[in-house]
Amino acid sequence: MKYPYESAVINEEIPMLMLMTSVRYVAMHWHDRIEFLFVLRGQIHVFVGREEYSLQENDLLLINSNEVHGVEASEDNRVLLLQIPLTFIEKWYENIEKESFECQSFHTEDQERFDHIRLSMIQLMFTLRKRELGFEIKIHSLLLDIVYNLISQFRVTNHKLINRNSSKDIERLTRITSYIQKNYMHPITLNEIAENEELTVPYLSRYFQQHMGQSFVKYLNGIRLEQAVMYLLETNWPVIQIAMESGFSSLNTFHKLFKDTFHTTPYQFRKNQQKTLGNSLKNEAKGIESYEYTEEVDLNELEKYSESRYDSRPRGNN
Repeated sequence: MKYPYESAVINEEIPMLMLMTSVRYVAMHWHDRIEFLFVLRGQIHVFVGREEYSLQENDLLLINSNEVHGVEASEDNRVLLLQIPLTFIEKWYENIEKESFECQSFHTEDQERFDHIRLSMIQLMFTLRKRELGFEIKIHSLLLDIVYNLISQFRVTNHKLINRNSSKDIERLTRITSYIQKNYMHPITLNEIAENEELTVPYLSRYFQQHMGQSFVKYLNGIRLEQAVMYLLETNWPVIQIAMESGFSSLNTFHKLFKDTFHTTPYQFRKNQQKTLGNSLKNEAKGIESYEYTEEVDLNELEKYSESRYDSRPRGNN
């Protein structure tokens, strides 16, 4: 399953990916970018390795490159997402691949150093959207300022604290997850994956839990759930058809997992999302690449947020 925000083109003029978005469900995955999640409204649950974080309004979380992570949300939310590729940072700090950072605003009362990154992210979004003369220079300046703050204030000296996967593990996990993502609609067992990888089932089960932060079955169901959410939002298919197309063995299994995750039924979820988004459902699914994060930029909302929180508009955007 290829995430559209992961495959977005990042060029030298705008060496980042930034979205103002609502998050519903993103299965566990990883990438070679540093990612920030900044919650503007609502609440989201973020899973990083074996850790689970409940992020609320004004919370800021950094996810290191190659850290396995996923997101769930059962209520309306608005999030600023920023991804900075390591290839951009390497031009100024060549050892970035060896570094890890711990930036979790909800673990401390001292918010000043986090506010600096929050304001920079807000400025980045304003600069990106307004695209005034020389905006590329401003984007580079803000990104480098964020990177400098990470290195000077959030750098982890004991790298064992960060659960990052090695290149060898990434290669194996990529093979395994790619196989699951291509075959989730069919019955898949750990046995067949173990056979493909020439590993024993007990070893693969422990390995998957250790490196993905969840069991094989939970990951598989997460991929199926992710697909089902996309179908609910983008098609008018009956719920039972969505359950079958997404690989669930029965409608009851789908209903239970969906309700455990989103605290509502698939039917009610679809109905609520139609009201929230104001969109009519399409007759045909557009495919998974159209889903995950849908950009919903509202500069007026962002400006009101920054004024209420910081009592000023983002600098340099008058």
